[in-house]
Amino acid sequence: MEFRSRGKRRLLLMVSVLLLATGLLAAQSATGRLRGVVSDPSGAVIPGATISLKPKSGATVNAKSDGAGNYDVKGLAPGTYSVSVTAEGFTASVLPVEIAPGQDKKLDFPLQIATKEEKVVVESEGAKVNTNPENNASSVTISGKELDALSDDPDELQSELQALAGPSAGPNGGQIYIDGFTGGQLPPKSSIREIRINQNPFSPEYDKLGYGKIEIFTKPGSDK
Repeated sequence: MEFRSRGKRRLLLMVSVLLLATGLLAAQSATGRLRGVVSDPSGAVIPGATISLKPKSGATVNAKSDGAGNYDVKGLAPGTYSVSVTAEGFTASVLPVEIAPGQDKKLDFPLQIATKEEKVVVESEGAKVNTNPENNASSVTISGKELDALSDDPDELQSELQALAGPSAGPNGGQIYIDGFTGGQLPPKSSIREIRINQNPFSPEYDKLGYGKIEIFTKPGSDK
């Protein structure tokens, strides 16, 4: 009787150990679940967000939030995951998550609105000062066809130029300059390269003020 009693106790102990080992093995092999809601700062749901679960080893598991902002990832092996949630127009959220065997874990992700930085460069274009006579806004330059249209007669040409220059004013106004010099005779029109009617009394190339200066520039190599 005592031998049979000992045998029964040993059998019961072995069965208990087997059941315990089977339970532990089943618990270790049970997969977990991660679910939740993706929303914006106001609490409105974000559909179409991408949820990526990357384990320490193995392939990354991806999921999408539905029209109500819900996501649900099942069949997760126990372990630690790096969970990242991204959506267009929002800042990505990354969190480490521990999934225990058989665990049903709920984790919501409120995403922040992404701020777009724009750099605006304002360049002020200052007024460019050019002292060249040909860039003088107060002068009229006559050359080419306009010059050909003037009279070939020196006296008539001088009268036409004085009419174009208008009334002279100032101590040095109304004078005719030939290549920068005064007092000379008006050259033949065929030797003139261009004529400038200068209405700027402050032209830097002259030492006196005056309106209506007539500046004549001859062709290179022509008679002075």
